[in-house]
Amino acid sequence: MSLSTVSIRSFLLSSGICVLLSLLPAGAQTIVQDDFEDGTTQGWAPFGSDTVSNSTDVSHSGSHSLKTTNRTATYMGPGLDVTSNLVAGATYQFSVWVRLVAGGSPATLNMTVKRTPTGGSAQFDSVASTATGAVTDAAWVQIQGQYSFGGSVSDLLVYIQSDSATGSFYIDDFVITQIAGPPTGPQDNSGITTTFEDGKTDGWYPRIGDETLTVTTADAHTGNYSLLVTGRQHAYDGAAINVANKMYNGSQYQITVWVKLAPGQTSTTLRVSLQVTLGGNTNYYTVVPGATVTNSAWVELTATYNMAYNYDSASLYVESASGTQSFYIDDFQLTYIPPVQIQTNIPSIYQTLASYFPIGAAIDTADLSGVHAQLLTMHFNGITSGNDMKWDATEPTEGSFNFTKADAEVAFAQANHMRIRGHNLVWYSQIPSWVFLDANGNPMTPTPENKALLLQRMQNHINAVVTHFGNAVYAWDVVNEPIDQSQPDGLRHTTWYQIIGPEYIADAFRFAHAANPNAELFVNDYDTTNPARRAALYNLVSTLLNEGVPINAVGHEMHDNIQYPSAQSFIDTVNMFSQLGIDQQVTELDMSVYTDSTSKYTTVPDSVLAEQGYRYRDYFEAFRQLKGQISEVTFWGMADDDTWLDTFPITRLDMPLPFDTSLQAKPAYWGIIDPSQLPGSALAGDIASKSGPQNARVWTIAMNNPGPGTAFATQIDGFTLTQTSGAACTPVVTPPSSYPIVLGDVTSGGSATAAFTIDFTGCPSLARFAVNMPFSSTGGANTGSLTRNNEFR
Repeated sequence: MSLSTVSIRSFLLSSGICVLLSLLPAGAQTIVQDDFEDGTTQGWAPFGSDTVSNSTDVSHSGSHSLKTTNRTATYMGPGLDVTSNLVAGATYQFSVWVRLVAGGSPATLNMTVKRTPTGGSAQFDSVASTATGAVTDAAWVQIQGQYSFGGSVSDLLVYIQSDSATGSFYIDDFVITQIAGPPTGPQDNSGITTTFEDGKTDGWYPRIGDETLTVTTADAHTGNYSLLVTGRQHAYDGAAINVANKMYNGSQYQITVWVKLAPGQTSTTLRVSLQVTLGGNTNYYTVVPGATVTNSAWVELTATYNMAYNYDSASLYVESASGTQSFYIDDFQLTYIPPVQIQTNIPSIYQTLASYFPIGAAIDTADLSGVHAQLLTMHFNGITSGNDMKWDATEPTEGSFNFTKADAEVAFAQANHMRIRGHNLVWYSQIPSWVFLDANGNPMTPTPENKALLLQRMQNHINAVVTHFGNAVYAWDVVNEPIDQSQPDGLRHTTWYQIIGPEYIADAFRFAHAANPNAELFVNDYDTTNPARRAALYNLVSTLLNEGVPINAVGHEMHDNIQYPSAQSFIDTVNMFSQLGIDQQVTELDMSVYTDSTSKYTTVPDSVLAEQGYRYRDYFEAFRQLKGQISEVTFWGMADDDTWLDTFPITRLDMPLPFDTSLQAKPAYWGIIDPSQLPGSALAGDIASKSGPQNARVWTIAMNNPGPGTAFATQIDGFTLTQTSGAACTPVVTPPSSYPIVLGDVTSGGSATAAFTIDFTGCPSLARFAVNMPFSSTGGANTGSLTRNNEFR
């Protein structure tokens, strides 16, 4: 046997582990091996509010194990971040030994991976479980199973949970072994299409065996035939189709099927699910979320799905959430979606703006490889770690630090000569619960003892984090979002404030400066163009400077939307803070396509994306004007496939960044780089013709759009004539309607006209007039005017 070791934290193997490893295939690689013999948690941290600690109470091998206590929910347990250890498409064997703490009642323990696809929500993949009630306090029990995933992920976290919400337990001798690399060779991307128009089942079969599948002409979505599913005994009974060698780990697919209930059936929820079996273990995943289906109309079930699993067998099937109603299916399609490629023939954002300021992006570890890394290095020369330098990521338990993800991001940035901002040290959010517990484990109350303890924790954390990264991180958001303009003192009354007092802010800056005197230290906040918040922040910064606190800069987050704030309000804000003689940056720029907290788009209209492009134009024109006053502009992300606004303030599709969900440049990008490429940017007015008698002359105005793109919602906003020569007269203009005169969308190469009737009675034939006709498009974001001098009537 050839057993090569990639990363082993300890070489002390028990005989049980040796037996286990001897059963692995030749060439297997041990990826992670934790036996806790060094007295630490070896990177394991609480998955929840439980407590994880190294223990010598009992052990499976050696003299140490990992003990989990203070659990209050079944999901809580020890967790280990393995994002950087595992490769998409490979197959792994996970093994861990478990045992209850003395006095515990028999329990069932499970090993699960929390997998977060890039830009998606967390998925929970069960790896393996013990038999029901098999874990006791008398003996060690092994949990072992195989695992694989596909596609780009931002997080992979393996954790151990129990069916007892409060039971305490030990783990020991955790091992991850790669038993097969990613598959090689060409894959079949032809997909599957079934219409049943040949009178056959087209590969569909009864999933369980009780069902009856009948090709029928009784109903159809298109054509004459559909497939009727009857005889279902359970909700999970249904029609299945084999997708082995049609769906591949790491690839993306569009899955669509039309469904309808049979006559007489009551409404229910139908969905499409995936069944995969690997090494004898079968797992089930929802692929297309459920939709309500009736017997009166066909309903489309469709979703884009990232296949994330290796398999020995795989099938898709249609089932119900509950009930056993009979149903039809028709027009099924499984379509392969080719991988995304970035555009390499467009200008780099950071290179275009190099004479003004660097351009940064908030990232996570999923951005360090593949097309996201290509996009990052092409358009950005600075990074901010979106979440991996925050307190909950770096110090989940007191004194136990985890820099794995942040170190990877810093190493990538340094290798690509990028600036690195640190975000953040002290905030009211994403703080582990232990930080605000007193010495007895109770929530802190304002006492001198708790103030001293919390200050010590703050100092310890800041010192450890800042010194760890040293001069690699040139700037830190030391205190994040401390402003609440509704409070008399303008400060947010967080737990920090309540226990320590407002001086916690100054203390944080002093601690950070002591840890690295070379770092630029920021206070960072949002909505700083709001006059009340701006005044409160200005007062805070001014006070800190007067007190000699080592604060160097202000960060303006700039989480904006397509109508707020104005570019001028940002100019006013920067000019105001410039009076204090400190640096300023835009730190978290994005622009929601919504102006409220309730609207939702299934597809964001092109007109809205165009308006966003013009707003980005306005902002970056303002940023350029402020050259020398702002030292960097950082986007909160790169592309719309990964944005926090998809889940805030509600779950909905948002597209706030320069690149779309396929990493392609959108109008927002062109507003930054070259506004002449914005849709409708060359829209212009012209006097197309003049006709009719003197007292009812008709001037036909043409709004011409030579391109590029559509001039959305074009309108004429006014029309005035001013006499410039000849005997004085007063022409009377009658517009075709009240202002604004709505002309609608003018496509590229198209035009729209409006006829103005003008009474020139009393005006001599040689009289001349100046014309001024303001117009706009794209929600008023694109403006212009038709201006003519010396026009005859």
